[in-house]
Amino acid sequence: MSVEPRSAASRRSLPALAYVVNALNPGGTEKLVVQMSLAFAAEFRVYVFCLDEPGLWAGELREQGIPVICLWRQPGLDLRIPFRLAHELRTCNAEIIHAHQCTAWFYSALSRLSYSKPRLVLEEHGRFFPEVDSLTRRMVGRLVLRRLTHHFVAVSEDVKARLQRYEGLEASHIEVIHNGVLAEPPLPDAERVAIRRELGFAPDDFVVGTVGRFDPIKNLPMLVRSLAQSAARNARIRGLLIGDGEQLAPVRALIDSLGVGDRVRLTGFRNDARRLVQCMDLFVLASLSEGTSIALLEAVAAGVPVAVTAVGGNPEIVVAGQTGWVIPSGAVEALSAAILEAAGDSQLRHRLSTAGRQRFAERFGFGNMISSYRQLYRSLVVADGTK
Repeated sequence: MSVEPRSAASRRSLPALAYVVNALNPGGTEKLVVQMSLAFAAEFRVYVFCLDEPGLWAGELREQGIPVICLWRQPGLDLRIPFRLAHELRTCNAEIIHAHQCTAWFYSALSRLSYSKPRLVLEEHGRFFPEVDSLTRRMVGRLVLRRLTHHFVAVSEDVKARLQRYEGLEASHIEVIHNGVLAEPPLPDAERVAIRRELGFAPDDFVVGTVGRFDPIKNLPMLVRSLAQSAARNARIRGLLIGDGEQLAPVRALIDSLGVGDRVRLTGFRNDARRLVQCMDLFVLASLSEGTSIALLEAVAAGVPVAVTAVGGNPEIVVAGQTGWVIPSGAVEALSAAILEAAGDSQLRHRLSTAGRQRFAERFGFGNMISSYRQLYRSLVVADGTK
């Protein structure tokens, strides 16, 4: 996705939209910030503010003429950030602030105490695991941050419920807008075979994989243990784990301890992850908690059969028995059974993946999401002129 060039004069006439995010390092939230910035650059002067660091994807936006401004937040509660952010928002004459996740919301809301013009949107993508129920947090959310915020968005019904419980927000104030992704062009069969060969897989191997941050919340040990169990009963089963993060070394150690190092491929971070997903025969998301997973949506859109844990927004994307397998969280044996069933029944895989793609087209397309936010932004800009 690229941005059509505009004259300086025409760009100045557009309303300013400011996205606030922790950083632009690889992740589902960050990918959405990049894609939404590019999608709305023809309608708004888009600015991206990173609280911590620019991140690996900042360059992609800067190449398209979208400023990425870093605030270099210090560890702990950094009360300089609201003033810095307010200064930057005033400089660009921002009309809308779209804060991605609660940390960005906290600092964005406080910035409005110094510069009140922008209308503020919170979009919550996912939640901590385990959640911490804090009375202080709920009171601050209800009595301070809520009053400084104009619209609340949750990416799933589960996230909406958690915003109510843990942030002190009211259900009637929260809109659910599911994440959406752009469908990737299908990988030609010959290219798929070639990539699988490069990864070390034989044509008849059944490749089970995932993609994402190697973070404790993704519960990769569950997937690895299930792979080991199912591979012991079906010699065709192989694993493909794409991504990087703090859990990479522990996951590699677990793979070695279970004796499946020759069956499971760890690629590290890959820019071509979406192409590699199309080389899988089953995509698995074993997370302990999720909002609306971008990686999961991308797999569904590509027609890859999926198995997920019954947490967060996963069951809102995958309907058990209709569009994929839905497994209780932490149930290694149940996931192993699903892998074995998928490996042994190609007709079932085809039926589930076809239904999944249809459901994706109806509910989770990128255009659907952008249309919802376009309507929201326009309502806020109109309201800004009359407040």
